[in-house]
Amino acid sequence: FGDHDGIGSEVLLQHPLGVLCGKDGQIYVADSYNHKIKKLDPASKKVSTIAGTGKAGFKDGASLSAQLSEPAGIVEDDTGRLFIADTNNSLIRFLDLNKVDAQVTTLELKGVQPPAPKSRSPRRLRKRTSADTERIVINGGSSKEANLNLAISVPEGYHFSKVLYLCVCVSDCMYFGRLNSSGSCYSALIKGGKLDWEARSRFSIEIDPEDAAVVEPLDGSLSPDGTAILHFKRSSPSAITSRVNCKVYYCKEDEVCLYQSLVFEVPFNEASPESTPQEIKLPFVVKPKSPESSLQLPVAQ
Repeated sequence: FGDHDGIGSEVLLQHPLGVLCGKDGQIYVADSYNHKIKKLDPASKKVSTIAGTGKAGFKDGASLSAQLSEPAGIVEDDTGRLFIADTNNSLIRFLDLNKVDAQVTTLELKGVQPPAPKSRSPRRLRKRTSADTERIVINGGSSKEANLNLAISVPEGYHFSKVLYLCVCVSDCMYFGRLNSSGSCYSALIKGGKLDWEARSRFSIEIDPEDAAVVEPLDGSLSPDGTAILHFKRSSPSAITSRVNCKVYYCKEDEVCLYQSLVFEVPFNEASPESTPQEIKLPFVVKPKSPESSLQLPVAQ
């Protein structure tokens, strides 16, 4: 490899990426690590530099004094302009092949609207819940708008978990995995000391049809007293089914911590034109199950 123009096998390139057969029958090459655009004449097998100095940089102007930085892709439009993906400059440059004294110019995009933000619409209902999930059905009525008021309680002597961890023994160490705020898991290696990672009970909502309502927030953490308010507003008067999924972590003082999966299914009838906003209560009291049927988490000491 190297950087040498010439004929046939005497030509040296370095990491050529983009290759284009132009409308003029010439082959154009983005010679990336040489920071050049080169042209190959298939008839004579001659390769010559048409843009770039061989030194990485950013400079518009006459093609052989202009600078690129690792050009990687090239394409030709219908007018004979060669567009170059100037990778390390994060720009699109172009070269007019019709002109004898061609210039390298940076493409300016004007009047282009930025992409619309992704919709925070609720997810479509899953087909089924897990076997250990407690299912509660509450009629949503026919209102166009409502507050869904989650109110989850734990029995006397229990409190919502402040610590969640899962551990396994590996040699003389303990690996702990923690759920972060997005629900994904990461781990840390602990040798003694106190573990005080916090885990909050969480909720998320699904809607069917998925574009039939706007809900805010779509997911989040329950407050320390086990409550949350979800604002629901229809986008369509048709019947809707909503599902509020909850993952509840709660502990008995100085003993085990437990996990409970809940789902509130709230079907809404067709919207009534005269309806007023509703307050829909979603209450539930968590009850500890037997050790065989509950996920138990040891308490950090």
